[in-house]
Amino acid sequence: MTFKKLFKETFLVMAWILGFMGSITLIFTYTPVHSLDVFSPISDAFKDFELTDMYFSQFKENEDVEDNIVLVNIGNLDRGGVAALVNTLNGFEPKAIGIDAFFRHPKDPDLDSALAQAFSRTKNLVLVSELIENHATGTIDSIKYSNNMFMQYAEPGFADMIAEGKHSLNTARDCIPKEIKNGDTVLSFPSKLVSIYAPEKLKRYLARNHDVEAINYEGNINVHDEGSTSNSKTVFTALDWYEVLDSQFTPETIKGKIVIMGFMGAEIGQNNWQDKFCTPLNSQYVGRTAPDMYGVVVHANIVSMILKEKYINDMPDWLNWSLSLILIFIMIWGFNWLYLNTAEWWDGISMILSLIGVILLSAFMVLIFHFYSYTFDIALASVALLLSGNLIEIYWGILKPLYMRTKEKNVSLLNQNKTGE
Repeated sequence: MTFKKLFKETFLVMAWILGFMGSITLIFTYTPVHSLDVFSPISDAFKDFELTDMYFSQFKENEDVEDNIVLVNIGNLDRGGVAALVNTLNGFEPKAIGIDAFFRHPKDPDLDSALAQAFSRTKNLVLVSELIENHATGTIDSIKYSNNMFMQYAEPGFADMIAEGKHSLNTARDCIPKEIKNGDTVLSFPSKLVSIYAPEKLKRYLARNHDVEAINYEGNINVHDEGSTSNSKTVFTALDWYEVLDSQFTPETIKGKIVIMGFMGAEIGQNNWQDKFCTPLNSQYVGRTAPDMYGVVVHANIVSMILKEKYINDMPDWLNWSLSLILIFIMIWGFNWLYLNTAEWWDGISMILSLIGVILLSAFMVLIFHFYSYTFDIALASVALLLSGNLIEIYWGILKPLYMRTKEKNVSLLNQNKTGE
């Protein structure tokens, strides 16, 4: 077969493969087939998996210890205990203190008074808030804050609902830099902390104008404890509540830093699922069964990402589709040539080459992500590659001969009609 003819046939085979994939997608989307129990174990295991999870979990190099952020566990302390923590931290002059906990209602007057006084002495205090969304309109209806006796000394920053996850076993991948309420810009908890520590970096972050940002995870605190799911990236300094109260740290640990306070177990090291979520750093990147990171540490990762300006960029859809189609065409062209020239070995060769191709595509995507923090969705190209072996055989063994016989029959009938005339 000439190069020109093979080039033409490759377009036809590509249309056949993409048409087949589209038909299967429609069947699974709009018919009850997708809900059959036989598919549930597989779909449940992979529905929350992305290839970049494998990179974060297994291949990402350990980052240096984050010098700008210190985490403090508040454990199960009451408001008097939290007040004592804040007073102690204030003595070491942090740049800002953010507290990922709510104090919504008055409780014990003495403890409330102690906490309010501690907040009043804090130079830059950020308290978490909660956005209430109108799901019908997609707008923010209202914002819930801690009680005004505490908020009067603090700035609010909303808890990122995507970062916190809808369920503890859903992977926390994304964050929302800001929201708009009644025409005013409302900053997230991490964004508000960065606005105090490095306002010029926050300005560049918001200038990206992304409604949602993928979190470029740096690491975790040490959660290598029996019964917990660990990951190997320990980059954040974390102090337990009793270490702070006993001043078991050097002044340089706190001075000029961002201190983020929140729940990380009754004591750091205890396996507790409260306010804890799965992340791409989770060592079990498929079919996760246990969370690996507390919500306060997720916030710390977002703050670190903004300070280091190390963002994840998504390839535009038009470029992703264009590259995928070009890759599919090249792969199908090669497979067509192999089928026509090595038909007797086709079954074995096509299977091996399909697997090698998917591995190479995956490695290519991971390398791009590693060096450029750029995501390229290889799903379309990978599925086309895996299906191409059998579908090319169907094309040349059934569809093409059927088309040729139909064409010959039509030509024969046309010639008979001309002869009859």
